[in-house]
Amino acid sequence: MKPFLELPPHLCNPATARCQILPVPYEGTVCFLGGTARGPEAILAVSDQMEHFDEEQRVDFSQHGIATLPPVKPATTPEEQQEAVYAAVRRHDLFRSDRFPIILGGEHGITPAVVRRAVECYDSVSVLQFDAHADLRDSYTGGRFSHASAMRRVLDYTPNLVQVGIRSFSAEEYGDHAERINQIITPKMLEQTFQAGLDQILAGLTSNVYITLDIDVFDPAFAPGTGTPEPGGLSWPQVTGILKEVFATKRVIGADVVEVAPRGEHDIVTEFLAARLVGKMIAYDFASSIMCSEELCCESNKTSTFPEKYRIFKIIYFT
Repeated sequence: MKPFLELPPHLCNPATARCQILPVPYEGTVCFLGGTARGPEAILAVSDQMEHFDEEQRVDFSQHGIATLPPVKPATTPEEQQEAVYAAVRRHDLFRSDRFPIILGGEHGITPAVVRRAVECYDSVSVLQFDAHADLRDSYTGGRFSHASAMRRVLDYTPNLVQVGIRSFSAEEYGDHAERINQIITPKMLEQTFQAGLDQILAGLTSNVYITLDIDVFDPAFAPGTGTPEPGGLSWPQVTGILKEVFATKRVIGADVVEVAPRGEHDIVTEFLAARLVGKMIAYDFASSIMCSEELCCESNKTSTFPEKYRIFKIIYFT
């Protein structure tokens, strides 16, 4: 697989890069349209067509380094895949405090293994799920680790789950999780009163946040390349508006982007949207790290010693 952005060697060294991208090309429990195993490669392939300079944050988000790690090989069973993903995340030490990991799926069933490791490394982790589906079935066609059970397995590791964009769930899910489903921030809520929905999202999150984003949270008009598209989804401004505030007010410890199913060589809109989304999250992480650096300088009465390599970005971003 091509590395994300195809950066020069000094910016893509896994030993020094802040952002670590781990591809997981797995679709072992897919039950409708296939192709998500090709998602990571497709996202990486189009990423070099992106600008490295974020038009919103006014930063070159590649400057903290972005390393693309070897992909996790698909396993024979969902249970084995969970262990393989967990082992890779642990082996690469992705939740080290000076790193920002992004996992590229692949199907949504990979997320519980990542969250399992996150809660071992951080206290009070909450999960922010962007999705069209609740994913709260206790089991489905792929068993307990089906993509349709991803958030149910996440709840085995943390009770702190905020669900955004969901517009499809089963009678079983509603029967077992009615209180949680009644707290979903739906596309209709965000369309009617975005700020109220955003306030509810932020209030439900703890200080340490892991983001899992199923590409089908977007309306199919914006992201048609996915296995189970649902009408009535979110837009780019809505999703990035939420992400921006979460990165600004919480500590985002990592993220995944899953369920991209490429539609063919001449229809790359979904994988390009996913690549831009990865770039956005890296840019938001870059900006938040600058703010943290400035706050530390202020707290230490060292406002004049703001790191020289960040100074140009500080001037652009904070004025």
